[in-house]
Amino acid sequence: MKTLKSIRIIVFVPEDELEPFIKALAPAIPSFLGNYDHVCWHSEKGTEQSRKMPDGTIKKTPCRKVEFSCPDDREIIQQIINDTIIPNHPWEEPVITLTRQEIVKHSDS
Repeated sequence: MKTLKSIRIIVFVPEDELEPFIKALAPAIPSFLGNYDHVCWHSEKGTEQSRKMPDGTIKKTPCRKVEFSCPDDREIIQQIINDTIIPNHPWEEPVITLTRQEIVKHSDS
């Protein structure tokens, strides 16, 4: 069995900003698994809760979880985050989660 080391990037996006966010993000996702590009996943609606410190009110926002894989390459990851995710995300400080993973390779592509 062959595997490919990769990083799974996860970010939550307000539901009303999902399509513009994916439209900006998808072209930046590297094609590294066969003959596919623009590969990402998004969840059904959930709710993000936050409160602007120190005395703001609690805000609940309908959100979607967006995730995708990319090669385990620090430069590629940094470029996607700095050039695509942050400038196209509507929040002041989006939480971006990186998880190391291995993907099973079924072919030599």
